[in-house]
Amino acid sequence: MAATANAAVEGQDTSKGGEAPGADLRPLPEQLAAQEEAAVEEEETGPDLGTKRQYLVVMRHGERLDEIDVSWRAQSKRPWDPPLSPKGEKQASDVAAKLKQFDFGRVYISPFLRTLQTATNACEGLGIPPEKWTVTCSVSEFLNPGILVKKPAKLPEGHINTWFWEKGNMEDTLKTKVPKGYGSRVKLGEKEFGRYPENLLNSRVRYSRAFQKIADEADGESVLVVAHWDAVSGSVARLRPWAISDRVIHTGFTVAYREQMLDGTWGKWHLETKNGEDGVHWVEAFKPLYIAGSTGRKVYKAASGLVGKINPFYHRKHHNTSSSDVKS
Repeated sequence: MAATANAAVEGQDTSKGGEAPGADLRPLPEQLAAQEEAAVEEEETGPDLGTKRQYLVVMRHGERLDEIDVSWRAQSKRPWDPPLSPKGEKQASDVAAKLKQFDFGRVYISPFLRTLQTATNACEGLGIPPEKWTVTCSVSEFLNPGILVKKPAKLPEGHINTWFWEKGNMEDTLKTKVPKGYGSRVKLGEKEFGRYPENLLNSRVRYSRAFQKIADEADGESVLVVAHWDAVSGSVARLRPWAISDRVIHTGFTVAYREQMLDGTWGKWHLETKNGEDGVHWVEAFKPLYIAGSTGRKVYKAASGLVGKINPFYHRKHHNTSSSDVKS
């Protein structure tokens, strides 16, 4: 039987160690291949040679109300967008004490209610004003119907952009959706969701590109990203593509950094978080399988590229749509 890996279902609390059932169950080699597509080369640990260090912290939201009150989903008109529970609100406030060390200059937030609430509570504890927040679809939940709700049939028809925004668009919706009236003070990033529904490759690549773009936009300042389980998993996978995240607790986070060199350029990213630290756990036992698969894929690409030079029609037929599943 083929090995499989589970994409996280956010509606299930695994903070006590249980494994989240995968709504998008995929063969393990396929998941590792997807993570290879989204990976960036990691800097090996060494002496600090840079003049400045930029941190990128990716954090999951607090406990959702529907995790403790299953009746909420049945009664809600928006079962895909639950608020935090009272415990989740406290978790979001308490995590600020752990995050103060990073001195964030920017905060990027998924537009889901639970992440907006988490960011509001955490940022108040950190003393970061709403003018430093950017709400962006680029770090939203994994846009797979089976991830958004337990029963995908409850989702409205059509693209998520046509039914997610209560006021018809992001800007008007956030004016009332961001807690404490902060909606008119936050910045707007990507105002629409991209590909829907997503598969695992779409999601991994989206997060990887978003993290890089966010870090570049921050102009050297350290950044906090308030998002979802799969975003945290993606923050591990982009630097450790052989690692499969199997547990991310509420307000669990990863820490990565890069250093600016004397000539002003930025070095490669380094994942500072160790497995099991700060509520993020992953399995690295699949590294030999990843290396074997990666080698095989590189050989295949090299061989097909050579054939393509000899016979251009082969290359066109077999590769023109190879990236069709990935939206820029």
